[in-house]
Amino acid sequence: MRNVRCGFSLIELLVAMAVLGILAAICYPSYQQYVLRAYRAEATAQLLQLAAAQEQYLADYGVYTDDFSVLGGAALSLSERYEFQILLSEANLAFEITAEAAGLQRSDSNCLFYSVNQFGQRNVQYPHSLTCWD
Repeated sequence: MRNVRCGFSLIELLVAMAVLGILAAICYPSYQQYVLRAYRAEATAQLLQLAAAQEQYLADYGVYTDDFSVLGGAALSLSERYEFQILLSEANLAFEITAEAAGLQRSDSNCLFYSVNQFGQRNVQYPHSLTCWD
């Protein structure tokens, strides 16, 4: 009678685990970059929404504001990966909204800062990172 074995040998199992480990080592960094780009897109969209809300506030009250709650900042669900700040001129007739990477987003070293002003100009103080808006 012939001895029939069912199942996998230890060597076959180790080879399969090695192949999975290599695939994970290749795919994980790409996945991390994808996640960073997704949060980058979220931050730029929020900056543009805040700038539009500033223009609406200017139309209603004649000046800009630095209060996120008035601009609907709570509804925008400001991310924990970026710190947003509104800088106003002395007469509140000009603004610059900035977003600086925080927490895990700091590993996105090419795109740490974003800004938009009342003219719609992007990254005036950080021209090296204009490509981050794409």
